[in-house]
Amino acid sequence: MKYIFLSVLALSLFACSDKEPVTSVITQSTDGKRYTNAYFDIQVDKPEGWFAQDPEQTIKQSSQGARVVAGDDNNMKAILAESIKTTVPIFAFFKHEPGTPVKFNPSVIGVAENIEVMPGIKTGCDYLFHARSLLKNAAIELEVTDDCHTESINNAPLGYFDARISVNGADIYQKYYACIKNQHALSFIQTYFDDQSRSEVDQVISSLLLSCQ
Repeated sequence: MKYIFLSVLALSLFACSDKEPVTSVITQSTDGKRYTNAYFDIQVDKPEGWFAQDPEQTIKQSSQGARVVAGDDNNMKAILAESIKTTVPIFAFFKHEPGTPVKFNPSVIGVAENIEVMPGIKTGCDYLFHARSLLKNAAIELEVTDDCHTESINNAPLGYFDARISVNGADIYQKYYACIKNQHALSFIQTYFDDQSRSEVDQVISSLLLSCQ
């Protein structure tokens, strides 16, 4: 079974599907602020001064994140490897360019996974059910809320749940959103550290324009 990609300490796991041409799903921007993905009919605004990671960089980052999540669990490695084959990046916004010598780096990441072989997934919360199950069995100690709630983002119903991990005495928070569009699950993952960074990542989510079923 294929599952949602995980965001771990701002390392996203996503790559390009073997079945869909890369050029057909690339998110583009003409002004460096508003980003549009014509294939998935999504628009989102990047905060001023933030870094937009290109697909090639995020693909390279995916294997690193997969190793962190799977640890020595061969079954988990197989699940993540299969998920990589059917998932494409939509956007990846970081407050600072990855690798910048800063203590915290808030981010918002969007991905799409082809779920046509999983007809039982009807809603974002259905999709996130499997995400929570996978996170709870990951090699990292990530606290995940048990319930999935629904939030309307510009009239689009997105399911969501929250997660938290403590690293060197500091708490890192994440919020996982998802909705279904045709044969794809669209997911958006926030990573933040305090009230200020939460406000910044919320600004990105509140700018999302998309349609979900």
